[in-house]
Amino acid sequence: MRTSRFLPLFIIAAAIFTITAACSSDKKSDDKPAVVKDERIPGDSTFYGLACEGCTDSVVVVLPTDDSDPITFSIIDAMQSRQVFGRPKIGDQLAIVINKEDKRKADIVIDLDELKGTWVYQVMPKLRKMPHIAGMPQPKAGPERDSMVQKLMVPIEQGFKIKKQFTMDPVGLRFKQTSLTGESPVEYPQAEYYKEWHVLNGRLVFTEGTIDTGNKKRRKLKPQKDTVEIVLMMKDSLQLKFKDGIRAYYRKK
Repeated sequence: MRTSRFLPLFIIAAAIFTITAACSSDKKSDDKPAVVKDERIPGDSTFYGLACEGCTDSVVVVLPTDDSDPITFSIIDAMQSRQVFGRPKIGDQLAIVINKEDKRKADIVIDLDELKGTWVYQVMPKLRKMPHIAGMPQPKAGPERDSMVQKLMVPIEQGFKIKKQFTMDPVGLRFKQTSLTGESPVEYPQAEYYKEWHVLNGRLVFTEGTIDTGNKKRRKLKPQKDTVEIVLMMKDSLQLKFKDGIRAYYRKK
């Protein structure tokens, strides 16, 4: 019983030691463990690897996915152009766009482990256009109606959860009500139903999934893919540029 209690702590300590040992430049290549391979999509030339000891505001030291020796990239220009997203820590998975002219310089650095998590923003509802029914009086404008409308204007959180293995879950997804008796007088914008994410040369590609609604499913022959640009990524803030504009998220604990 005592041994089983300390087994998880031993596994964690062993994992930390393995990454640290692999990132040491004086270790023999035969002693280094294999790094988990990246899953890139067609057209992606991003460099992937694990952050090693020695990362600063001017360089990142990366253990490549092919288990070769660690490589040091200068990130001075990337920092000045605000293209370093996240604060790399030992063991974090990094995605790097290498400068075409100087292979030891990084144009873009993304800390994929910091990117993972639940990101949301608040949306407000809109009054639904109710159909006119003969014989039924229409609501009149006034303090009582304004007070009722004000109570209905409650914001909700929408967004997504970026997970391991390049999977995503939607946050704040709402199915449209079809019953007239149960229909709310307000409606919220529909949240995007993203189920996969990948990196494409410094940008993110979000892929739409299939929504289960009882025995029916919304299916598409070609799932919609949205390519978005990272504008800002801090510990609790994320700004993404979609084709219709920039959207700001906050991290939900």
